[in-house]
Order: sequence, then structure tokens, then C-alpha cells
Amino acid sequence: MAFLIFNPLLKKKSTMNRLRLIAIPIILLLLSFKASSQQLKADTSMNKQAPKSLFINAGLQYLSELTYAGRRDAASVPVLLPTLTLISTKGFFIAGIGYFDVNGAKSAAEGLSITPGYVFSFDKKKEFGGVISATKYFITDNSPIILSSFNATVDGQLHYNPDNIVKLTVDASYRFSKQGPNDVINDAELSKEIQLTKSGKNNKDGLKMTPTLTLYSGTQSFYKTSDSTLANSSVIKNILSPGQSTITQNQQVRQYTILALSGSLQLTYVIKTWQISFAPYLIQPYHQVNYANNAPQNGNYFLFTTGVSVTF
Repeated sequence: MAFLIFNPLLKKKSTMNRLRLIAIPIILLLLSFKASSQQLKADTSMNKQAPKSLFINAGLQYLSELTYAGRRDAASVPVLLPTLTLISTKGFFIAGIGYFDVNGAKSAAEGLSITPGYVFSFDKKKEFGGVISATKYFITDNSPIILSSFNATVDGQLHYNPDNIVKLTVDASYRFSKQGPNDVINDAELSKEIQLTKSGKNNKDGLKMTPTLTLYSGTQSFYKTSDSTLANSSVIKNILSPGQSTITQNQQVRQYTILALSGSLQLTYVIKTWQISFAPYLIQPYHQVNYANNAPQNGNYFLFTTGVSVTF
């Protein structure tokens, strides 16, 4: 029989960004700047100011639990994430994220990550495009957050949103571990942005809702239990236990498999350059076990994230 477990290197002393809950609002922001920048025309007038070529986005986000690829650590804690992103109208960006454990009396700064990257599109309507990025993590080794075993990740994303009907996004991430084998994580996502209210200039402000369904897959380890029989060669063993003896062996094997299914409903309210968001998540992990006794541990769980950001 076989017990499937997620790579234990992703735990506190062992295992989706790339942190996907953080990456989603940042990538959406980058795509909007990429689209608007190509509509700006060079101003040759001496009396007019040249178009702005660099934007800064600052934000603060709270996560009730920090997860990765739909998995959470047994010692998962709520975190506060200050973010700062420099965005070029050419599509280049660099983002910094801080990680603060806000678990009551044990609250502490756990580290930070730096992500340079590039946003691109293949068509003028910006329906087909993507993002490439690399992230370096500087997280303390004894941190309770799930990213403590990460050294770096290299990420790529492609998205297709024809006529804004439904958006299909596929991601690939290669994770470099501080110790042990590296991992490949993929996810496929379907989302739909629905504008509930409109206000402000050009009706771009207001409340919008984005239901999202995400399937995670990737490499993980599992223990395969097998029985082998050996003939007794000892005379004493033959007397006490005649015949053959059975030996149970556990062999660790790595394979690519489905990791989790996630559903979310993000609510976002835009007021000029400010954005306030709230998103509940329901996540169903697969092929996950309790590391203490190798018992299956595939029950679903709930988390939420809320935050505010401003662009200037």
C-alpha cells in the first residue's frame, strides 16, 4: 500500500510566488499598467509634462493562514504582509514583500522576499499575455511560516481572456529548496471579473467581484510500504520461527500528482488610486497525510485575506 505526502521540506522543518494569494493582486495591477502605458503617446510640446514612466504601489495585506500550492503547515500562523512594488510602463517590475507572524505573543518579523519580473502581452487587446519572474526568499530557518524552507523560485504564467468572458490562467513554478530535492508546482485557474457598481472617471471605480477556481499539481514524496519474505538461515531461528520471515519496508518515492483544489470569491473596491480587497478561500488538499502517524489528512479548510493598497 502507499501513503502519499507532500514533500516534507515544505514544512517548518521540512515544504504555491511564488505566493499566489499575494501574486494575484500584484499581477492584475501590473497588467493594468502595461495596458495603459501603450496607450500613452509621446508629448512633443515644451509646455506639457511628459507621461509618467514609473509607478509605485504600496500595500498591506493580512492572511489568516499562509499557504503554498493549497497546502498549509501544521504550525500555520496568520501573517501580515507589507508590500512595495516599482512598476515600469515598459512592463518591468520589482516587488518586495515582508513577512510578519502576528500569532499573539509570539509575533515576530520572519523575513522578506524580492521579486523582479516582466509583464508581456501578445496582442493589442491585451487578451493573451503572461508574466515571468524570479523570487529570492530571506526567511529565518526556524520560522513557523511555510516558506521557511524556500531558497528561491522561478515562475512563469500565461493567461487568456477573450472578450472578458472568462479568464484562463496557467502557471509553472520551480522551487529551489534550502535542503533536499527541488519541486515543480503547476496550477490551472478559471476566473471571471464581474463589475457590481461603477463610479468615478470613466466608470472605472466601484465594487467588483472575482470568483476563481484553481487546481494545483506538482511533485511530492510518498512512502510505499512493501512486504518481503526471507528464508531463515539460522538453526535457532528455524526452531523458534520455522519457515520464512516477513519484513516490512518503507521506501520513499517521488511523483507528480494533484495537490489541491481551491475556490475563492474576491471582492475589490476601487477609489481612484486606492484599492481595498477581501477574499474568502475554501481549499481541499489531496494526497496529504499527518506526518506524525502517516494517516490521511485531506479535510478541507477555510482561510481569508484582506488588504489595502495605493498607487502613486
